[in-house]
Amino acid sequence: MKNIFKLFFVAMLAVVSFASCDKSGGDNVAPSIEIVAVDTTDSTISFAVTSENATECAYMLYDGDIISAESVLREGTTIASSGVVKVENLKSGTLYYVVAAARNANGEALSNTLKITTTGTGNNNGGNNDDEDDDDEFELPEIEGVENIVITKTKDGRWYEPYNYYVTFVRDNGDRIILDFYTLDETMSQYLPYGSYTFATNYYPYTIYPETSGYFPAGKGEGEGYNFTDGYVTVDVVGGYYAIYMMLTYEEDGVSKSIQGYYNGILSGASVPEGDDEGSQELVEVLEVGTTSFQFRINAEPGQYWRCSVVDKRTYDQTQSNPGAWVVTYGFMLEGPVTFNWEDGKICEYVPGLQMSVTSSTDYLILAALMDYSDGQENSLLGGVEVVQVRTKAEAEGTGTVDMTIKEVGVNEVTFDCIFDEDVWCCYVAMMETANLQEIKDGKYAMAGYSSYEECMLSLVPGLSHDFMRQFLESQYDYTWDALKYNTSYTPCIKVVDMNNGTKYIELEPFTTK
Repeated sequence: MKNIFKLFFVAMLAVVSFASCDKSGGDNVAPSIEIVAVDTTDSTISFAVTSENATECAYMLYDGDIISAESVLREGTTIASSGVVKVENLKSGTLYYVVAAARNANGEALSNTLKITTTGTGNNNGGNNDDEDDDDEFELPEIEGVENIVITKTKDGRWYEPYNYYVTFVRDNGDRIILDFYTLDETMSQYLPYGSYTFATNYYPYTIYPETSGYFPAGKGEGEGYNFTDGYVTVDVVGGYYAIYMMLTYEEDGVSKSIQGYYNGILSGASVPEGDDEGSQELVEVLEVGTTSFQFRINAEPGQYWRCSVVDKRTYDQTQSNPGAWVVTYGFMLEGPVTFNWEDGKICEYVPGLQMSVTSSTDYLILAALMDYSDGQENSLLGGVEVVQVRTKAEAEGTGTVDMTIKEVGVNEVTFDCIFDEDVWCCYVAMMETANLQEIKDGKYAMAGYSSYEECMLSLVPGLSHDFMRQFLESQYDYTWDALKYNTSYTPCIKVVDMNNGTKYIELEPFTTK
């Protein structure tokens, strides 16, 4: 997953690469440049470069000490245009610092610094070869006029649309950096895609909206901060956690100020992308799955608050929601380790008034997330949402049968006898429009998540028969089913439950109302 979104980002860069190094240099506008890691092998590193208003671009591998844009442009390797740069003939298992710079008639700019370790078992300059350890020791470069900050956590991360993510980064002194990201619509807001985000007043992917992003010193309210005027943020994953570098500029009392910071940890309200799950919370543990029930445990620490929601996957897939919004909107709040026996028709013992619904051969999603309950932030996700899918078992094949005899068909009703054999405990009857039934047979059962037509009908018929409590507990004679459509073909569909709780699906010949 990580490489897929990096490739998407690289492809996006390729589209704008020839516009990135603008030879015009702009009108009294200084250049900007940023770099994002793309790939590594045992002898190469690759990174993407993008710049604006630049007439000259270059990059350099260096030792991580203080460096200037002028020295990179003078001693580094010239980049003909922005795009992906591949550096070859490197040592395996070795840590490299990468920086880039840009220049035009109005000034020079230095990019963020990347720390990239080649794969393999080289000596890494005598240090530890583990990539994760190297990234944990990330050091911000010293840049004149830029304040290095320490970010301790994130909070209040929320998805407001499938592509709009709003999060707060908290400094060690309590100051807050609020960023309003616009991402890829196709992600459905489960996680923040990899790439570089820049400021813009539009809502295009990989942008940060300036009017709702800013720097808020500790003690000041939401409207008392300073909007960001320039900068960028790069997003990656290191050691199973988000790795975020930010270079941001704001204006305070007429004075322009710049900050840079690096954060490697959970991102409030966002899941870590699939495949990079070393930092997953492992909150949900499924213990047992039956036909109309399943058991799971929330593995929270004593006193740790969390939210959880259980939903039929078909219902969830029909919404424009996302895990973070769903668990906050529909989830219930509890704390500590809890084991749930989620059984159809039962009332949840931990949540008053919550009646559980479970049908056989159905996919369910269990969504859970730790919550930051400090300072009354009961709706603030502490980290990503863990989503676990459970599929209930198919019902056992039954032996019971019923004999249905249609006696009279009217304009809007049908009258029939429904006779049980001695092995039947109960049955459910549904009068299905034949045309709709044919659509299900033609493949809609698979679209609904069922492996067979019969499996679909065994789940569907009880819900349709429940409209007027048409669950027969004994044989019925001269029973009238009304409220049918005029001149429409119907097919009687029956689910039979035998004395051993086995089930059978029976489909009769269709009839047409007059």
